[in-house]
Amino acid sequence: MNVEGIWKVEAMGPYGWEKVATAFLRGGRYLAASTDHYSTGGYEAGDDVFSANLEIHQYGKARAVFGSKKRHLHTRFEGKIKKENKIVGKSHAIGSKQFEVKMRLTRLGDLN
Repeated sequence: MNVEGIWKVEAMGPYGWEKVATAFLRGGRYLAASTDHYSTGGYEAGDDVFSANLEIHQYGKARAVFGSKKRHLHTRFEGKIKKENKIVGKSHAIGSKQFEVKMRLTRLGDLN
């Protein structure tokens, strides 16, 4: 499946799904941002699998992510492509799976 496009990124929090970013996927590159962070990295997609290695940069007030309030994190997302418009999986800090976070991406549109 072609995953290139614009995606809503959500993380499972204590009160349900929380919108955390808008991501742009094109040609193996992953770029995302919100009001307090941006992420860069690369992704791979197969028939029904998706993975991404990302660098997350927080600015402003840093939030606790994966058990710490680091401003710069290296993370890995591994998921399954469920439908043409949904990817679900888990993300964790590289080097530690102690804090895994359920994540989902929902397609918002195509890149023109």
